[in-house]
Amino acid sequence: MTGIRSLLWVAALAAWSVSNALSQSSQISYVAPNLCCLAADAQGNNFVVSSATVGQGTAGQYLAISVEKLDASGNVLGATTFQAAASGAPAAAAVDPSGDLWIVGGTLLATGQSGLGLIAKLDGTATHLLYTGTFGGLDPTGTTAISAIAFDPAGNIYLAGSTTQLDFPTTAGAFTTAIPLVQAGQQVSYGFVAKLTPAGQSTPPYTVAYSTLLGGEQVVQPAECTGCLPLLGTTYIWALAVDSNGVATVAGSTTASDFPVTAGAFQTQFQGGDNIPDAFVTRVNAQGTGLAWSTLIGEVIYTPLAAVGGMALDAGGDVVLAGISADPKFPISAAAIQSQLEAPQNGAYSGGNAFVARLDSTGSHLIFSTYYGILSGVSLPRLRLDARGNIWLTELLADPTGLPLHPGSISLGTNAIAELAADGSSVLFSELVPNGMAGADLALNADGSLSVAGSAGYVLRQPRSAPGGVSILGVADSAAFTVTNTIAPGEYLSIYGNGLGPAAPAGIEIGTDGLVTSLLGGTEVTFNGVPAPLIYAAENQINALVPYEVASSAQVKMAITTNAGVSQTLALQTVAAQPTVMAVLNSDGSLNSSTNPAAVGSTVTLLVSGAGALGALLPDGTIVGTPAPAPALAVHVDFTFVIFEGFSTGVGMLTATPAYAGGIPGWPIDILKVNAQVPNVVQSGPPPFGVYVQVGSWTSPTIAFYVAAGQ
Repeated sequence: MTGIRSLLWVAALAAWSVSNALSQSSQISYVAPNLCCLAADAQGNNFVVSSATVGQGTAGQYLAISVEKLDASGNVLGATTFQAAASGAPAAAAVDPSGDLWIVGGTLLATGQSGLGLIAKLDGTATHLLYTGTFGGLDPTGTTAISAIAFDPAGNIYLAGSTTQLDFPTTAGAFTTAIPLVQAGQQVSYGFVAKLTPAGQSTPPYTVAYSTLLGGEQVVQPAECTGCLPLLGTTYIWALAVDSNGVATVAGSTTASDFPVTAGAFQTQFQGGDNIPDAFVTRVNAQGTGLAWSTLIGEVIYTPLAAVGGMALDAGGDVVLAGISADPKFPISAAAIQSQLEAPQNGAYSGGNAFVARLDSTGSHLIFSTYYGILSGVSLPRLRLDARGNIWLTELLADPTGLPLHPGSISLGTNAIAELAADGSSVLFSELVPNGMAGADLALNADGSLSVAGSAGYVLRQPRSAPGGVSILGVADSAAFTVTNTIAPGEYLSIYGNGLGPAAPAGIEIGTDGLVTSLLGGTEVTFNGVPAPLIYAAENQINALVPYEVASSAQVKMAITTNAGVSQTLALQTVAAQPTVMAVLNSDGSLNSSTNPAAVGSTVTLLVSGAGALGALLPDGTIVGTPAPAPALAVHVDFTFVIFEGFSTGVGMLTATPAYAGGIPGWPIDILKVNAQVPNVVQSGPPPFGVYVQVGSWTSPTIAFYVAAGQ
């Protein structure tokens, strides 16, 4: 059984840490990848907005926006897909007082034309498109995009975004009516705020009550930039909230040192420099003719992407703001939940730390401010306020180590959900869900539940506390880092959640029939009723081998049965193969790494999950004997490397035919062993190199591969 013990070692490499006991059930609904946003209606239903660029040939490509309406149980109540424009993306969605859904974003009408703001309206059933149109000017050299939408109780529509169009439409008497003219070839980006009044006509279904610009032009030049072409200010509005009196508050980022601020504001002096932006919060008066107040906050990240991920107003008019900063001087409260700017310790890339801040209703006092988490890349925290004023966040973390969590929080990945106290004093609830399950958007539902959406295309709905019962929170290949909606026959699968197995973890067992058992610690996993061999079962994680019988079905339903009950049913799509490299071993059997590279010309072993059907029909859970079974599909190994060509670089690839591709004696038949020789050509560039596996027409993700230098 040496091979089985090795398999458990590989499983340990792939497993995430788990903890805690939960309290109520959850629901998972797969919608589509590229999720944009969630919007909740008064009945507790969720509208889910996603998009894709589709269409080929003479018609070209176009933006298709899809909407699904889900009830509290995850059932689809209505759905539609519509063509929006040649390209673009939705940015935000909201439900108006009558229950209709509005979607906003940016779009290009056609290649070479100006970009305009996108507005679409659907009825409350999510089955009828009532209106789609654009918002902006006619200036073909500029672009307008809408980033946020909100409604007041009377049903008036408020939009916020950014524009570089010199003829962007503003109203008479607006606070700023035009972008100033600049040198040819240069553009100034201004934010805008607009109030639209519903109208009887269908195209467009509104009239413009006011429209004003917001921004500045002056930039603090870098000290070393003598004789440079003067930089121009860029102002982007990313977030919007409206109070019951129809007064709009916006937040964004600006590089303009002359951005308009008001006397007595919290921060009136621009904090950025070298063209690095400051965050700002501005409250526009009810007529759009002036500013109630406007303040800068502090330096945020330098990126054309958003630096502010969300904003909300509490019942008293205070402003709660979330964004990203990499400035150690960003204003943080003395008793902050996370007082220091942190860097990832695991080598992951981070653009900065999330921050959460609360301003008083006059914009003159920063009530509290804290960092909260090391963000992945330049992702943004998403924010909502509940009726008590508590702050709900979802965010993607580069490194969850050290994140302040509520005691007993589950930890299943790097996608965070958290509730912070209204006064910023503590974390009231938190959980780290599997990667891909959260971080894209968050909605607080009328029934007291919360919904989160992630990059994997799922919507997770649960009480505003940790879910309990037998609850599935995500499914992924055991060597992958992101949840998936597809599985392959024989794939080594990890299932994450709560109450999935025994409190004391149980490892692989071999039955009297010589097969890996499908009942482990009182836990059973079935796919269309077929039990799966189990490798590991614990309270928060199960490792299972997908039955080969799923190959006959395009979709299967997975369920978990334990001594405590039965989970929700999760529908999964089947594919012929879904290879993932679990580990790369050097010729001596040691794990390939930066400190333990392979020699050029040596034979390395790749352990692969998800290679699909075998050439021989064998029972699920069979332990490999002699001869070892081989996959039904052809297997190839591709090594990637850097090529230097003058002052530029490229990526080369060399395909190797494996010397061996088959099962591992003493291991379950599901894990594929692939032996391949390291080619000499990888000496063309510096480490790390890459390696991936092709099984038929299916390709695994590329993983880092290290080769000894000087060979």
